[in-house]
Amino acid sequence: MTERQFAPADYNAMKTAMKLVIADLGGIDAAASCTRVGRSQIADYGVSGKDTFAPADVVMDLERVGGTPHVTAALARAQGYMLVPIDMPRERGVLASLMAEIGRDVGELFATAATALAHDKLTDQERQDLLRELDTLRRVSSEAFAFLMCVPA
Repeated sequence: MTERQFAPADYNAMKTAMKLVIADLGGIDAAASCTRVGRSQIADYGVSGKDTFAPADVVMDLERVGGTPHVTAALARAQGYMLVPIDMPRERGVLASLMAEIGRDVGELFATAATALAHDKLTDQERQDLLRELDTLRRVSSEAFAFLMCVPA
């Protein structure tokens, strides 16, 4: 086997991203019904410590149905990139709405972080809550970024 070139955190992020995709789909059985691999393989793709990762076609199937490219975004982040949606609405008020959502998301993130960090160690649930809220903030921030990139000067 070849030596890995990314940090362990990058591989853990891939596992977490797959868990988010599976959750978006409603669980392992629902995810397995959307692609060519079975239930046990889908489950392995989300297990930390297992050296099993979803093939690109499986990721593509699951993210298309789930609606959010969690795994694709984790791959991009591991390589120093950020995903930005290419089809952005240009209606009046979109930017104001996105900025309000970012403000709300930051407030929720800080409140969750303050509660979680009040003791010495994060629980698995607190970690998942923080990851979910950070992912929401990342998604909305990316939408605002893409919107501003598409708006003519």
